[in-house]
Amino acid sequence: MPRPELLNGPRARWLVDTLVGIALSLPLVAGVTVLIGIVLLFFKIEYVTILYLIPVLVAALRWGVIPAVCAAIAGVAAPAFFFYPPIFDFRVHNPDQAIDLVLFIIVAIVTGQLAVTVLQAKMRAQAESLRDALIGSVSHELRTPLASIVGSASILARSPTIGHDEHLSSLVRVVRDEAERLNGDIQNLLDATRISSEGIRPHWEWVDPEDIVNGALARKRWLLANRAVSLAVADDLPLVYVDATLVESALDQLIENAVKYSPPGPPISIGAAQAGDTIQITVADEGEGLVLGEAERIFERFYRSPRNAGTIPGSGLGLWIARALIEACGGRVQAFSPGPGHGTSFRIDLPVKAQPPSDEHADD
Repeated sequence: MPRPELLNGPRARWLVDTLVGIALSLPLVAGVTVLIGIVLLFFKIEYVTILYLIPVLVAALRWGVIPAVCAAIAGVAAPAFFFYPPIFDFRVHNPDQAIDLVLFIIVAIVTGQLAVTVLQAKMRAQAESLRDALIGSVSHELRTPLASIVGSASILARSPTIGHDEHLSSLVRVVRDEAERLNGDIQNLLDATRISSEGIRPHWEWVDPEDIVNGALARKRWLLANRAVSLAVADDLPLVYVDATLVESALDQLIENAVKYSPPGPPISIGAAQAGDTIQITVADEGEGLVLGEAERIFERFYRSPRNAGTIPGSGLGLWIARALIEACGGRVQAFSPGPGHGTSFRIDLPVKAQPPSDEHADD
């Protein structure tokens, strides 16, 4: 006797839905057959098979592949039996009509598969939209209490009473650092939701690349407090026409990635220089490095290296967000590594002589 959970599981529901689809698709074929029979009373139509694509499409879009295949088989049998000589016989004597039936089978299968693909894409888009809405809602709800935790921990960390107690001071630093990390993860979720649903609309302005680097360092000073940083920014760099906030946010992600995937001893190198018609902002570490093929994969949404996924926390969104922000400003970001254990270098390329976008594409 079958177990109750099997009768109510996903496979059982799929089987029921498929059987319902087959049961409903066959009447559709019968309805088309009746309509064709009525039309043939008034008009002479030699080839009617193509009309049976209607129930095939409906079955594919509503119930899936198997009901569509059943509709296609019925769509071949019905005209052969009712409309193509000899009547009321599945054999077809006219070679042209036989070819018509064969072509219908091919077109019906291809059309049904395409219709199912469209349906699946629509369902994935709806699921993605629902997930983004849920992430955005939950993230917004978490921001307020988390901001209170970060603020309270920062005040406690500066308290003389706490400062004199090494144990309490260490605990407060842990709370503050973890709250800051969680705050960054939530911001990443919000940014990812905004990029996916709304797109990015830069606020264009002329900005000094050195200001971008200094701004990112200021925003990540809590993360770099106990890390050695080697800074090399060239003098007299030309201005770039970008959204400074977006580029700073992207640079934040690269700095955080360097801290996360490198040991505390070696310094993190951050630099900015001009190379031809581009300004190159680099972030280099001496950490985990990349294996062959990872230089592009690490920019994929939710991708995390199998080597570190179980030991280093993260969502796999940071570098994807960084690339989206930089590309929205007309630049690009790339990763380079000599191999595992030899560190990673990220480079942001921003065009120097890029023309400002027209007013219709810019936010004022």
